[in-house]
Amino acid sequence: MADIAEERTATVSRNVCLTFTLQPITSHIKASDGREISFTRAILTLRNVCTTEAVSVVPHVTLGQEGGTIQDVTTSLSPSTPSSIPPGGAASWDVYDVMLSAHPGTASKIHMFGYRAALNWRFDLAAWAQYRSSVSSEPLNTPILHWSLRWSIADASIGAVGLTIEDVKD
Repeated sequence: MADIAEERTATVSRNVCLTFTLQPITSHIKASDGREISFTRAILTLRNVCTTEAVSVVPHVTLGQEGGTIQDVTTSLSPSTPSSIPPGGAASWDVYDVMLSAHPGTASKIHMFGYRAALNWRFDLAAWAQYRSSVSSEPLNTPILHWSLRWSIADASIGAVGLTIEDVKD
């Protein structure tokens, strides 16, 4: 099972104010039999690491399953994406609840089979954002970050689901 305290992030240059991290977080999920089981979630966070506000923030995310078709799931972030992020501020999204449900192939499987449909599949996640350092400035882009995620049964006796997150280097 992944080390829950471990956080994945990119090397940040001085010119980039927004950074993405992908972090495993211990949680619970309801199983089809009604019991709650331990379930590690992947939380994608976009944080402003500069001393100025980032405005006109537009995150972009793609998701692929087992090397198959890559789907743009950016629209799934829209309802909870702030238009600006103050210094030290952040926006976060749950990969399982928000992004997997926006990926047509995965969403239909999860609808039919619940969380078990995500087990042992490899998911490829890429994220980047466009923003401005002021309303009148030129748009800036963050680096594109890539991760590979895999949920699996961490403890079969209780059904606990763990998550492995790997950075993917280009």
